[in-house]
Amino acid sequence: MKKTIIFPLLLSLLFIDCSEKVLNVKNENGYIGSTFFNSAEAFKEASTAMYTPLLYTGMYCREFYFIFDLLGNDAEKNFPLEGSLLEFPIYTHNANTTELNYLFDSCFKMVFRTNFVIDQLQTWKSTVPSDIDLNKRITGEAQFLRSLAYFWLVTCYGDVPLKTKLSDHYIVESTRTPASQIWTSIESTLSEAINNLPLSYPDADYGRVTKGAAVALLGKVYLYEKKYVEAANLLSTLNSAPYDYALANDLDDMFVNDIKTKETLFAVMNGPWEGWGTGDAYYMFGGQETWGGKCTVSDRAMEYGFNDWWNVLVSDALINSFTYPDTNGNTYTDPRAAKTFYAASGAFGGDSIYCENCPEGKVQYGVTVNNGQVSWRKYEYYENTMSYGEPESPINGQVIRYADVLLMQAEALIESNQVSSALPLINQVRARSGAFQYNSLGDQPDARTILRRERQIELAGEQSRFFDLVRWGTLVNTINTEKQAALGIQPVKPYHVLLPIPQSEKDANPALAAQVKNNWN
Repeated sequence: MKKTIIFPLLLSLLFIDCSEKVLNVKNENGYIGSTFFNSAEAFKEASTAMYTPLLYTGMYCREFYFIFDLLGNDAEKNFPLEGSLLEFPIYTHNANTTELNYLFDSCFKMVFRTNFVIDQLQTWKSTVPSDIDLNKRITGEAQFLRSLAYFWLVTCYGDVPLKTKLSDHYIVESTRTPASQIWTSIESTLSEAINNLPLSYPDADYGRVTKGAAVALLGKVYLYEKKYVEAANLLSTLNSAPYDYALANDLDDMFVNDIKTKETLFAVMNGPWEGWGTGDAYYMFGGQETWGGKCTVSDRAMEYGFNDWWNVLVSDALINSFTYPDTNGNTYTDPRAAKTFYAASGAFGGDSIYCENCPEGKVQYGVTVNNGQVSWRKYEYYENTMSYGEPESPINGQVIRYADVLLMQAEALIESNQVSSALPLINQVRARSGAFQYNSLGDQPDARTILRRERQIELAGEQSRFFDLVRWGTLVNTINTEKQAALGIQPVKPYHVLLPIPQSEKDANPALAAQVKNNWN
């Protein structure tokens, strides 16, 4: 009787023990951060992954340049443009506009990835000197990239959730942080990044964040916060040793021929099309993490190109900015027009010949494109090919370049009433393209007018003008005046200085929705 009872009991205990062992078997194919990130190679791979959101939807693979070229009125829609992209030139974008949802999401993806890597680096206790140096460097890269993401978020959306450590991402209902606190966080983070980053890299790591890039971004942050003296002083350090930045010989070096120059401080790295065995040339339409493979091409050249999809034109306002009075009051056409757009018969100073380096020979613009529209030349490579066939541009997307640094420094000097000190900086940028040299910038209002025109011309099509107009407090009046002249409308309202918080984010985060106030509910 006892045996009859004891045997089933022992058998049941045996099965329980076996079941627990089965459930507790280690998955040899599974990884967690503490086991996977324990070598220099693993951290190098992780550091590369921090950069990838720059080529995600909403970012430089496609939507970023559409959003800000159209909102800043550098570009104007052409008839092939379709979908919600049509909302931007007439300012009817809203909380459901797809591209703005992508932008918000990809910025926070970059924030998450950088916070994740920083968290793992803090647990990496290697005592190997090269590992210690690598830890410091990657920390600096992460700090810069997180700061860049938050720079875009705070300038575009104002108050947003501030996440500075990995655990912050596990708080589902994150509330909005005042913009002033976000600016302070960016400042302190970039100051740390400057101390952690190297001056340069070997060729194999070209494109990674350098100390100079972090200095430039912090200087830009000071400028946006109207800390003009701090901005001027910090940006001036980039003009001499240990830095060796210099203007490229020609704008085409960066925007047509894609040469590595000393002018680039930070750019989004695009690679040449390597064929369908590497990935899908159309990855920018959502295939970054799935069907796109390892493609890093840009489709901007094909989207903007007059002999391809031709979705946008150069706006009238930008075309007109290249014609202005010289020092004698005579009408002058800036030579940078010919580096920025194509125009039939050289109208408005544009380039009238393309395919100058093509095997087929030179072609006059306006022969194959008969309606005389002014089309983009910058970021195109029609000087070297007749048309693309696939969205395969390898031209890097400039985020911060030395001409921008010089003009930011000049702006900071003008706004701090040091107008004469800004003169050589503006003339240096102009000299590169053969524009006449100013003898004087005049008083502060005159100098401000010259500086703002310089930024519009020099940085055309680089997604700068919308941010500039918002910073100067002139977005509403400027764009409405330009749109009234071109289209007979005045679409910009005061609330357009911020982008709307995406509806999908408000739906997912009630705490965020409760705070939205006017952008936009």
